[in-house]
Amino acid sequence: MKGSWWRRFTACALLVFLVVLFAGTAGAWWDGKWKYRKKIVLDTTPQGADIKEAVPEFPVLVRLHSGNFTFSNAKSDGSDIRFVAADDKTPLKYHIEQYDPAGEMVLVWVRAPNIPAAGQDFIWLYYGNSAAADGQDTGGTYDTSQLAVYHLGEKDGAPQDATAYKNHAKEFTGKQGATGPIGRGIMLPGGGERLVIAKSPSLSLAKGFTFSAWVRMDRAQTGGRLFSWDDGKQSLIIAVDGTNLRCEVSGRTKAASTPVELPPGKWVHVAVTAEGGKELVIYTEGRQKTTVKLSGPLPEPAADISVGASADGKHAFAGSMDEIGISGISRSAAWVRSAAVSQGPETPLLSYLEEESTSGGGESLTIHLLVVTARAITLDGWLVIGLIVAMIGITWVIFFNKFTVLRKTKKSNAAFAEAFSASNTVSAVKDREDEFGDSALFRIYSAGLVELERRLHNAVGADAEKALAGRIMSAFSSALDKAVLQESKRNAAGLLAFTLSISGGPFMGLFGTVWGVINTFAGVAEAGEANLAAIAPGVASALACTLMGLTLAIPALFQYSYLSAEIKDMTAEINLFTDRFVTRVEEEYGESDA
Repeated sequence: MKGSWWRRFTACALLVFLVVLFAGTAGAWWDGKWKYRKKIVLDTTPQGADIKEAVPEFPVLVRLHSGNFTFSNAKSDGSDIRFVAADDKTPLKYHIEQYDPAGEMVLVWVRAPNIPAAGQDFIWLYYGNSAAADGQDTGGTYDTSQLAVYHLGEKDGAPQDATAYKNHAKEFTGKQGATGPIGRGIMLPGGGERLVIAKSPSLSLAKGFTFSAWVRMDRAQTGGRLFSWDDGKQSLIIAVDGTNLRCEVSGRTKAASTPVELPPGKWVHVAVTAEGGKELVIYTEGRQKTTVKLSGPLPEPAADISVGASADGKHAFAGSMDEIGISGISRSAAWVRSAAVSQGPETPLLSYLEEESTSGGGESLTIHLLVVTARAITLDGWLVIGLIVAMIGITWVIFFNKFTVLRKTKKSNAAFAEAFSASNTVSAVKDREDEFGDSALFRIYSAGLVELERRLHNAVGADAEKALAGRIMSAFSSALDKAVLQESKRNAAGLLAFTLSISGGPFMGLFGTVWGVINTFAGVAEAGEANLAAIAPGVASALACTLMGLTLAIPALFQYSYLSAEIKDMTAEINLFTDRFVTRVEEEYGESDA
């Protein structure tokens, strides 16, 4: 019996393990309310973008068009678009620069967790939820060192800064609507047109400087300034002489770069990085072209920043610009390379895999949500849930075991009762153990008959008359009572597990709930703000523990009620049989009325 119980418990435990394993490995889906998703691969191998150093938290440009995106499966304004990390559970910050379903072109900036070093990584694009609200976080797309970003896609008005610092241009005299390498850009005809950025506390170069932009020079020129920060005493200037790009630093630190060729009539990604006491580097197309040593700190001019000309409108640059960015640190060569290769029209960094859908073999919403919840549960929650799952396994094993035994016993009892009623003597069915071995009535009958025959044998030896003495009947009744008690104990065995589960299951779940709530507040304290990422794991653990506690208690209640009713009926049947058995014995062996 013990071996059978253990085998059934092992089988159930194995079944639970396989279900959990399947749920964890079956293609997870971030949120079942989104019908479609697409994997976007980031390839930095030599065959891809050829980036040799990792770049964390990088704003990558995702281009969607009719060749890689089904516009009809998303909302007309793109508000259901979401980006999720490779773990398929961490939402990523993003914002849309352009969403044009009619022209079938989308430009989205996504804060990728990591640009790998000479390898591959990926992010998920989700869409297809008509009830989704807009999830953009423009400022959150960039790290804190990005002081200003101008997409230059405005149809009118001054260009707007996309970072959280909101260093919007205070003046713009150029022309908008130029066709740039990313979207729309600005045109600077060379008549002193410029974009002016007001000096602000956030525009500090104490830690370093990075300027990046896409530039198309119309013609060779003299001193055309791409970037000018000059108050007459200190300056940081990026300019074009002829067809050469150069950078000058003046003030406490003086330095000038060697010229770098900038071909006219072609869009080129230009970047300049500098850090006080180290070096100034000029890049084109993401490749380092020249460096110059800086002996002291970078200048901090008391003036506005001017792009396209000097502050007085002189030194005008003639050409077009797109995607202007200013950082407060000297970006790494890998960062500059990532910007150059990811923003171009034909980028080797990104590749888009086939569209997946929930209707095309994806998991159901219920299973998906269970998997998502399981991922968010903390270790302490799993400890409580593990104990509850063990008790669930025990109760179900006991239930199936007792259900099987009670069913066999009930069937065998009915057959034995019929055979006993049809017999001429009380001992007529005593040798049919193989036939009625599962019958509780037969076991009681056998125990009583053994005691009766032993007592009668002794009585026959002492007295020739065949009669029941009071002491024989008393011993016989005691044997029956003992057998009935053993059957009662057999039937009640294991029911304690159900009572413990019914009464203790909700409290175990409550214990896990309280623990999860404590973790929730601890997560909020750790994060310093009440954001979803800090709250979700603790709440998930709390609610999961509550659910599992009820999952233990509710079935246990029904199981216990069913088994109790069956055992009660069997007990009544046993009592009726013992009364009949005693009556038959008294009739067969009792004293004659004569």
